[in-house]
Formats: sequence, structure tokens, C-alpha cells
Amino acid sequence: MKLRIKVIVCYVFILSLFIPKLLFAETIEERIKGAEEKLQRIQEEIKELKEQQREQEKKAGETEILKEEIRKLRLEIAMPEVEFKSYYGLGPAASKIYYTPRALSIGGYGEAVYENFIDNSKNDRGDILRFVAYLGYKYSENILMNTEIEFEHAGIGEIEDKEPEVTIEFMYIDFIINPMINIRPGLFLVPSSLMNEYHEPVVYYGVLRPDVERYIIPTVWRELGIMIYGNISNNLIYKAGIMNGLRTDTIKDWIREGRQKGAQVNFDKLAGILRLEYRGLKGLTAGALVYIGEGEDKKGSGADSDEEAQFNLNLIEAQYEQGNLHLKGLYSFGRAWGNEKYKVSGRARKVYGWYVEGAYNIFPHIRPESIMSLSPYIRYERYNLNEDVFTGIPDKTKDREVITMGLEFKPHPQVVLKAEYQLRDTDSSLSEGKGTGKDEWKIDQFNLGIGFIF
Repeated sequence: MKLRIKVIVCYVFILSLFIPKLLFAETIEERIKGAEEKLQRIQEEIKELKEQQREQEKKAGETEILKEEIRKLRLEIAMPEVEFKSYYGLGPAASKIYYTPRALSIGGYGEAVYENFIDNSKNDRGDILRFVAYLGYKYSENILMNTEIEFEHAGIGEIEDKEPEVTIEFMYIDFIINPMINIRPGLFLVPSSLMNEYHEPVVYYGVLRPDVERYIIPTVWRELGIMIYGNISNNLIYKAGIMNGLRTDTIKDWIREGRQKGAQVNFDKLAGILRLEYRGLKGLTAGALVYIGEGEDKKGSGADSDEEAQFNLNLIEAQYEQGNLHLKGLYSFGRAWGNEKYKVSGRARKVYGWYVEGAYNIFPHIRPESIMSLSPYIRYERYNLNEDVFTGIPDKTKDREVITMGLEFKPHPQVVLKAEYQLRDTDSSLSEGKGTGKDEWKIDQFNLGIGFIF
């Protein structure tokens, strides 16, 4: 009896050791199984969420495509004739003859400005800056004529020093041979900078063109001669030309005043130009220029010259446009040499100028499918028309700085309204103002402008 009791006690003791372990093992197995089931459910939910996300991204992409299609259709309706295409750097209206199927092409642009000078010593000004008509005629797919007739300052007769101008801005025949070489004889826009050829008011930022482009390069510059142009490769464009030189007797400081513009041209002195443009990256245009030319002080068919000079202008620039963003930078410098007759006080031996600008179109964030645009912009310029002079002391009022802040609104791609404020300063010690002992280049100004192309 005692032995049986002992055996039972032993069994109970052994079972007390193993049963909890068996129960615990079963509990772990259940927990693992539950965790695996939960993990599977989570993975299925994640997969489902990813599929939903992909579907949403697909729908978002399709929505953007539809919005872009709507915008393009609206552009086609809004612009049945003018396409925003540039032929080798020309503005869209000037390029019209290259893309129209008709023999005759008519286009043009116009702009008017109001300048409010923030100083009572200088009167505010309004001006019909210019109205331009483009006439083109396509004799064949390979031979065409393109002209620009410009009316400046409303053409109402001389008002003090503001003389109206009616000029031929360019007039040439294009012989389009192949992508590598094309020939353009006549009066053509000098391919000195992007803006010199691409200068219509809807395609650049600012009520007024940048000072650097107006006084250093200068814009708009055209001369008589012959130019060849084409593609060296898919990404590299060249333009090279031989043309008339400059008139030195009209130059006060730099070459802006020496342009002959196709009128009574002196061809005794010549000039050459070479420009290269790289467009290998989407949205990027980078260019470099070398101009070397001579000049003298008599018009064509005039008497022998007394003044003679040589000029060199160099430029590098880059412009990046991607989506709604616009960025641009330019640096230019020039030098002159001359005989003793040319080396008069004030004429520049060296000049330089540079600027950077940026703009962003915010309207797509308001109405993505709209053809309208609203772009704040800012530009900083620094230039010196008297970095070094032949005789005398450099004029500090010609060492200038300009900060331009503005807003551009296009209710239609061919119409633009602009407003800007310009902070102006020079290196002179004179106080701002117009008149004796004053520096008018220090006067800030507020500008309004309208422009259009057709």
C-alpha cells in the first residue's frame, strides 16, 4: 500500500513537471500562428494600399496629361496663326514666315511704356516705343525673304531730342540649303546675344530691356553683310558673319552710337562675328560670342577718314527654362583701340557688363489648364561704360548698378502687361537728380508697359 502511494506520488510529480511545458509550448505555437496570420493580413493590406496608390498616381498623371491637352487646344484656338517657334533664335513673330504654308506672311509687335522717376528733378515719361511690321515672302521652301519695318516714338514729328524713326530693322534673303549650312545676305540682326534676335516684348522679362543689353552689347544691333548658320551637331549651332564696320564720329563712349544700321554704310572697314550655341540639355541654351571689327569717321562715298579704330566684344550667356522656371545669366566685355584722332576724352578703352535674372510663373498653381501666366521676376545688373578711357578720368556716373523687381501678366500668350520698380545707383559721389552737379543715373523709377505680337 505504501509502495502504491509512493508510485502515484511520483507520477503526479513527473506530470507536474511536463504538463505546464506542454501547455506553454501549445500557447507559443498558437501565438506564432496568430502572429503569422496577422502579418499576412498586414501584407495584404499593404499590397492593397500600394495598388490604390499606383491607381491614384496613374489617375493623377492622366489628369495632368488632360490638363496639358486642354491648354494646348486652347493655345491652338487662341493662336491660329502665330506659333511659339523660333527659327535659329529669331522671335516667334519674326519666325512666322518659316512655318507658314502660305507664300506671304504678315506679323509684328508693338510696345508702349510709362516711366515714373522717383525724383522731381526729372519729368515722368510715356512713349510708344515702337510698332513693328514683319513682311515675309516664301519663293520656295529653300528661298525666302524676311523684313522688319519699325516705327519708333509714335512718328509724330520731333519733340525736343525725341525724334521719331521709321527704319528697316532687317531685310534679307535666306537660302536654306541643309541643316549644316544656310546663307543669309542683306541687313540682318547681329547674333550678338539671345535678346538681340529674340527681343519681342512677350518673350523677355522687363518693361525695359536690360541696361547691359542696351548699352554694352548693344540691342537691337543690325548691319549689312552676309551670314552663314547651321548645326555643327544636333546640340551645337553656329552663326558666322562678315559685315560693315562702325562709324567712329558718332561714338561718345562705346559702340552703341557707332552702329550704321544699313544707312549710307561705310564699307571700307569690316567686322566679323562668330557665335556658338549649345542646346544639349533640355531647357538649357548656352552661348558664346566673339566680335572683331574696325571703324572710321566718314559715311559711305564720303571723303577719306581721319579717325580709325578697332573694336572687340566678347560675351558668354546661359538661359535655363524648365516648366514654370526661368533663369538667365550674361557676362560681356569689350575693348577698343584707335589712332590719335580717335583717342578723345570720354571714349572707352574698356567696358564690361553682366546680369543675372530669375522668374517663375505661378499661374499654373492657380489654374493649371489655363493659357494665362503670372510671373514675378528679379534682375541684378552691373556694368561700366568707362572702366578705362583713352584720355582723362573715367566718368563714375557710367559705373552703374540696377536692381529690377517686377511682375508680368499674360492674359493671352501674345499679350503682356508688366510693372516693375528699378533701384538705380552709380559709383559717383554726386547726389541723385537731373541737372548740373547731379547724377540722374541714381534716380529710381517705376515702370509700366504693355506689349503684343501678332
